[in-house]
Formats: sequence, C-alpha cells, structure tokens
Amino acid sequence: MVNVLVTNLPYLLRGALVTLWLAVIVVTVGTLLGTGLGVLATGRSRILRMAITVYIFVLRGIPVLVVMFLGYYAFPALGVRVNAYVAVGVAQIVYVGAFTAEIVRSAILSVHPGQVAAAKSLGMRRAAILREVLLPQATRIAIPPLVNNALTAVKQTSYASVVGAWELTYAAREIVERTLASFQIFLGVMAIYFIICYPLALLARWYEKRLAVSH
Repeated sequence: MVNVLVTNLPYLLRGALVTLWLAVIVVTVGTLLGTGLGVLATGRSRILRMAITVYIFVLRGIPVLVVMFLGYYAFPALGVRVNAYVAVGVAQIVYVGAFTAEIVRSAILSVHPGQVAAAKSLGMRRAAILREVLLPQATRIAIPPLVNNALTAVKQTSYASVVGAWELTYAAREIVERTLASFQIFLGVMAIYFIICYPLALLARWYEKRLAVSH
C-alpha cells in the first residue's frame, strides 16, 4: 500500500500544483467579479440590480458540474477553440462569482440603514458612503463566508478532470488505471486536498472567533 503511494507521489504532487494554480485563478478572479457585481447589486439602477439578481439565482440553482459542461461546450458552439483549462476556469469563475456576489450584496445590505442616512445628512455622496461607511463594515461581515466560499471553490476544481483537464484527480485516475490501487491512491489524494484546504478552514474559523470577540 505504502510503496504504491510513495512511488506515484511525485506524479500526484505535479497534479496538485496544477490544481493549486487553477484554484488560485478561479478564487481570485471569481471573488473580484463577484465583489464588483455584489456592490452593483446594491446600486440605484433597477435594471442592473434585476440582471445581477437573475444571474445569482440562476447560477446558485445549477450544479457546478453542469455549469462546467455548459462552459466546456459553449466555446465550440460559438466557434471558439479553447483548451480545457480555459473552459473550466471560465465556468468556475462565473460560478464562484455568483456566490460571492450574493455574499457581498447581503453584507452591504446588513449595515444598518441609519448609518447611511447619517452619512447622507453630512452631505456625503454615494461613492463616499460606499467607501467610508458601507464597505468597511460589510467586509467584516463578508470575510468568513468568502473564505468558506473559496474553500468550496478549491475542492470543486476536482471536477475539471471530468472534461479532460489534467490535474490532481485526473492524475490519480491515470495511476489507478495503471496500478489498480484505487484505495491507496485516492487516500493520498484525500490527504493532499486536506493539506491544501486545511489552512483556509483554519483561517475561516480564526476570523469567525475574532469577529465574535470584537462584538
């Protein structure tokens, strides 16, 4: 058991690096996209708010695997050739963005309206209110669920193997086909995912405790 896992560990670690690279891009770009949309979802434009709301509710109601298949086949349907990483990355960014947008929107709306009214009475414009009043308080509220959202996104990168993108899970399947040591190999994969995700889980718990103490 140990020999099979140790022998193939370098190959699994190469896959883990690809997984980590994909996760960093998806989480970073998806969070930036979702944050921007979450802020816009609290703006004055009713049409924009409705469009973002539809985007959020549609994406949150579809399994990520289905979104990835749609993304994978959407590019060829539009006559655009991209590799599997681009298709998977775009699909997961759009998916992560929807959850992030809802987290940010909810955090901003949770700030007491009286503070906004007080800021307006001082003659502050909306941009200043957003920058000086809403975002600082919303950030404190949004960070724990955003970290958990990032944690979920990292684990969801494993679905990339389904559409042919080589990463940790795909590498594990290749090794299993060659060695038939499925239990040993996927036990190693589980350990690698745990090592990747555990720091994020600790960060989320630490910030939640800090937030509870500050209140």
